[in-house]
Amino acid sequence: MIPEYKRASWLELFYDVAFVALVAQLTYLTAKYHHSVADFLNIFIVGYSIFIAWWATTANRNLQPDEKALDKLLVQIQMVGAFVMSVTMPATFVGDYFWFFVTFGAVRFLQSMMLVIMYVRHPEKRPVTYNLLEGMLAASFVWLLSGFMPSPWHFVVAGAALALDIMTPLTRGKGNTIRYLNVYHLQERLGLFLMLVIGESMIVVALANTATSLSVTEPAVIFSGLAFMVALWWLYFDHSDRYQGVRPRSLFFFIHAHALMFGSLILLSVGYKLILEGVEQTGLGFVFAGVMGIVATLGVTRAMLYQLKGRSFVISTLLLVLFMIFGVFGWLEQLVVESVVVASLFFLLVAWLDYKNFFLKVGNQIES
Repeated sequence: MIPEYKRASWLELFYDVAFVALVAQLTYLTAKYHHSVADFLNIFIVGYSIFIAWWATTANRNLQPDEKALDKLLVQIQMVGAFVMSVTMPATFVGDYFWFFVTFGAVRFLQSMMLVIMYVRHPEKRPVTYNLLEGMLAASFVWLLSGFMPSPWHFVVAGAALALDIMTPLTRGKGNTIRYLNVYHLQERLGLFLMLVIGESMIVVALANTATSLSVTEPAVIFSGLAFMVALWWLYFDHSDRYQGVRPRSLFFFIHAHALMFGSLILLSVGYKLILEGVEQTGLGFVFAGVMGIVATLGVTRAMLYQLKGRSFVISTLLLVLFMIFGVFGWLEQLVVESVVVASLFFLLVAWLDYKNFFLKVGNQIES
């Protein structure tokens, strides 16, 4: 039986260290390679594979009541795989897919073996059909196969592997027994990973400017990026504290909304990096895409976890409309820095109003 207040373990926190390198590597590669359809396909597939590698182990640890020596060894071997993925990731953006995707396929196979171990240890909850295990093993094989495929066939095979990984948990095999994830552990782990991505984003923004003397522009842009992160903290973490232990209405949408939120944060940090490097119009596009993704996924996570449809709709719509106005204005008038700074201030204002329950009142009126 999983303890009600199961907490993240030292092993899980140690596992997260490997993903600091992966997130940082993807952020810098996105800033460098964003000029073709193939670049954006690489960004999406590599980014989602990072989340899957993290989430699969997190879910397994969530369902396990303890950590034996074999568990620790398998998780640390996966950490080695994550570091290899980080080192070989740059090659994928120039068409050499072998080492990154073969390594990722091996990591997915190890995660499948951890599922087998869980079945062995808990025979009373073992399903009659092994559709989840079969799906994971099939996906690991297809990921491995994608490493041998040249472009553009690589994207077809890797896309099929990604679809397998995403859709397999939705299958319903005969005799499957529902094993509920521990909600407290789930919220903590997702929050910790979000904090990791926020930290990497702030580092990228801070290190993007290496000038010895700063004009007014650079500090304003850096402050704007920091303001977005602070606003996100209030909108996500402060709100999450109020609803600890609430089980998501749809775990599928809740989990994958976080995956897209993490990716959107990377796009946001890339946008600020490009703006600080003088590539303002392209940078604004990345900031625009990143904020749109964050706003949309915040709405989904709130609707799934907190069951506040009206509130989620109001706050998401307001943020989307506001930033769309500032984004279009900044693009047309070529006032990129000014528009992102003002938009970040509005995000802080919206976060404060949300903290004061302004949108809860409006949402309740809409629902009634």
